[in-house]
Amino acid sequence: MNYAERLMEDAASLVEFFGRAAGEAVETVLLDLREGKRCVTAIYNGHVSGRVPGAPLTERALRMEKSGVWKTRGCVCNYRGRSADGRLLRSSVYFIKDGDVLLGMLCVNVDAARFVRLGKELFRLGGVYVRAGVPRDQAEKQNAADLYQDREAIIRSVFTELAFDGETEMPDQERRLVIIERLVERGVFLLRGSVASVAKKLRCSEASLYRYIGKIHRRRDREGADG
Repeated sequence: MNYAERLMEDAASLVEFFGRAAGEAVETVLLDLREGKRCVTAIYNGHVSGRVPGAPLTERALRMEKSGVWKTRGCVCNYRGRSADGRLLRSSVYFIKDGDVLLGMLCVNVDAARFVRLGKELFRLGGVYVRAGVPRDQAEKQNAADLYQDREAIIRSVFTELAFDGETEMPDQERRLVIIERLVERGVFLLRGSVASVAKKLRCSEASLYRYIGKIHRRRDREGADG
């Protein structure tokens, strides 16, 4: 058995351990990226995502592989995922490498929707209802805070999805356009303060960002007219 095979075998042995230790709301998955395999080779609590051994690689896994984020990072943690039936998941991935070769990914998916439901039920049992009886000024402040958190959460999720590290990476024009287009698709720029926030993260001026957004909208308008 060579070193790569031993690494993947050791990773497979962790799948059931982590799944059992974390509980039924946490799925652990081993993705084998080697030629001739390239699928799910081990999974525990597969009911979370609806997958079984032999399932194909997800689009997100393929994007991470192609982006090369694994070359400079050992893992990507706590990004937003979705189950096959659309439930919200909190996902993390550990990259299994042999030197400069990516062998696989050890993934953890937490059924976040379950805990959201549990939190709402606990509030209900305690007689607490969101914004019920809250004075208008307090409600407006809360709405503003929620809007800010939603905006920043969406921006972070898009950056993670596209494997963009805003702290260390300086994007070129083409990469900026890809990121901005995805943010447009997610409706980020409909939220107040988004342009300033994104411009800072992409290290460009707000005027430049408005030009990028306009360029994307004009192209989409032309494509719509052609269709």
